Amino acid sequence: MKILNVIWKFSTGGIGKCFQTYARLHDVDYDVEVVSACIDPQDCTYDRTALKAIGARIIPIKSVLDFSWQEKTKELIDEVQPDLIFCHGFNGPVVVQRLRQKYHLDIPMVCSYHGLYHAPSLQKKLLAPLYNNLQMLCYRKYAQKVIPVENYSLAYLKRKHVPESKIAVVHNGIAPHFEAKEIDLPEKGVTIGLASRLDKVKGIEYLLEAVPLIKTRTKQPFHIYVVGDGPLDKDLRKRIAELHVEDDVTMTGYQGNIPDWLATWDIFCLPSLHEYHSIALLEAMRAGKAIVATDVGGNTESVRDGKEGLVVPSKDPSALAGALVKLIESPSLRKELGNHARERFEREFTEEVMKRNLVKVMKEVYDSCKK
Repeated sequence: MKILNVIWKFSTGGIGKCFQTYARLHDVDYDVEVVSACIDPQDCTYDRTALKAIGARIIPIKSVLDFSWQEKTKELIDEVQPDLIFCHGFNGPVVVQRLRQKYHLDIPMVCSYHGLYHAPSLQKKLLAPLYNNLQMLCYRKYAQKVIPVENYSLAYLKRKHVPESKIAVVHNGIAPHFEAKEIDLPEKGVTIGLASRLDKVKGIEYLLEAVPLIKTRTKQPFHIYVVGDGPLDKDLRKRIAELHVEDDVTMTGYQGNIPDWLATWDIFCLPSLHEYHSIALLEAMRAGKAIVATDVGGNTESVRDGKEGLVVPSKDPSALAGALVKLIESPSLRKELGNHARERFEREFTEEVMKRNLVKVMKEVYDSCKK
């Protein structure tokens, strides 16, 4: 079975990391061959190192308005002769369906679902309903199978009238081992970290607003590190100044050594407003960290409150502060929750578990289409 694994633009976030894993399905089943391709607008600035590492075929276009991707991708399809096309993101199914219609391709389309399009700016917010409605139309009418990464999305897709027979949940998974060395940090006390794109949906402002509350509730020293870049960088730095917590919070910018940061921190905090099946959360579980996460999306499918972490409501600085203080003041609780998180990760969320579940779905689609 030959799969064309295709993505429009690359991301260093969750979808990008999953795309890299999808490229290696052959590792768990030698009957599966995967050719990965990225339709790549050259005016976009992002790290393409990971694409090269998996041997992805780059389909270069000048910008998103350059429609030569259609002919170029069709040439790749003619070369590869895939049995299935596996696409990702809110625009993946739209791109693939356009190719299927334009060139009369009778190749089944399988779509991973990592959530809706969340506009990064006010201007693009007007386009969000169009993008999301087109995505759902493709799922309902054209996709052979839709693969959400958690059960939260399964319920949402059903509400959007995607037939349940088309939906197969496969939780995300990541490599079970990683090399990491602790970073020598100048700040003293309990270290709390977040590795994330600096985006509104990540709820980082609520973590910042929790800092003064933490300082009134504990005498234990602590320091928060926000690792990542994104559109809210300047706004978050301004908020830190407004809250007068410059001595308590460090924003590091983009870092390529997230495992090292995770190995260093005592606590990982994910204050998101929306999540699906967070790769960042899985990375923290793999590292055996004590975790505070918000009760949104698929977070509680990874971390259960009081078992693998502490779960709090979103948009609630006081609740965040309370959970963090509880962990700051209890090394034994941090150790207990971190150990449980690591154990659950090894049972349910490794890359191999994910890949085997994906291959099973792909083979079911392939077999059904051959009948």
